[in-house]
Amino acid sequence: MKLVVTDFVTVDGVIEGPGFDEHRDGRNAWALRLQDEEAEEWNQQQVMDADALLMGRVTYQIWAAFWPTAGDDPFSQRMNDIPKYVVSRTLERADWRNTTLLTGDAVAAVEELKSQPGGELLCFGSADLVTELMARHLVDEFRLSVYPVVLGSGKHLFRDRIDLQYLRLVGTRVFPTGIVLLTYQPESEEPTSPYVEAFTWTDEQVRSLQAAQNADRVLATVLFTDIVDSTGRAAAMGDRAWRQLVDEHHTTARREVDRWMGTYVESTGDGMLATFDTPTRALRCAFALHDALARLGLAMRAGLHTGEIERQANGVGGIGVHIAARVMGEAGPGQVVVTRTVRDLATGADLRFNQLGAFNLRGVPGSWELFEVALG
Repeated sequence: MKLVVTDFVTVDGVIEGPGFDEHRDGRNAWALRLQDEEAEEWNQQQVMDADALLMGRVTYQIWAAFWPTAGDDPFSQRMNDIPKYVVSRTLERADWRNTTLLTGDAVAAVEELKSQPGGELLCFGSADLVTELMARHLVDEFRLSVYPVVLGSGKHLFRDRIDLQYLRLVGTRVFPTGIVLLTYQPESEEPTSPYVEAFTWTDEQVRSLQAAQNADRVLATVLFTDIVDSTGRAAAMGDRAWRQLVDEHHTTARREVDRWMGTYVESTGDGMLATFDTPTRALRCAFALHDALARLGLAMRAGLHTGEIERQANGVGGIGVHIAARVMGEAGPGQVVVTRTVRDLATGADLRFNQLGAFNLRGVPGSWELFEVALG
């Protein structure tokens, strides 16, 4: 089967809340307000022509709550009758008619589906699932209906820091209310053009830019944290209760960062990014936050790196930030993992550094020696 990702997308890339499903800021139904008869007819027709639907847990729960009682019209009947596959590590059952739950190695299960004869396997919403599918190059086509609205918040289809992928535009269509359908297929090779060479920077131009940017470059310790098993906790608690707990997490994190004289840069979904003048304060903050979140019933992991970062208008950037993010990705539940730089600079008789070994951090050149930090 041909795997097609099809989604309603705002101009700023948000897919959350196109209908009356819950949006964290209440900005829902933006697609319905702009939907016209022609766009709706096209959207329904692609489902009528598909062989099966593929979705993640959240999309499944939204649709399974709506479509079984939506009515007796042909499209509602098709939504209930069409084979549906749900990728989830937390759902224990899927009661919506003609639904198969894919657990375990979900990507392998999708590969098996694709190998079967048939037409199109449509994937709606499901940003986390799409990220996994793209990483394994399983998506054959993207159909993005871009709606003329800037939403300002919500979940994006293409997540931050995913791998670079080029797409080839194979079709366009404009609907009466300004909705633009863009159809893309993945490029197998990196494209090029004469402009790559024409606009390659000279050494002098690079030095001029570096001189200007260095005014915004500082040495800092970057701390990333993340809640362990957030997907499982959200499934067990329900979206509303989970969102309240995550908000309490963010409040606690801000308080601890301020207490240890750091700068709270941003919330990262179920975690946070902060910077500190010294690695020791960053470590103290990480352990204090670990204890504070434990009282909320939450487990966290943390990654730290000390290096140069770029101060930007909307936060921080640079390779130092990326390294810290990748280090956190190597941490297990309850672990605080750091680079050798942090180990060499941090002070404190009660800090113990246990060597974990050398790691290749995705997207970062070289091999990096990492350490788990403990108190005592």
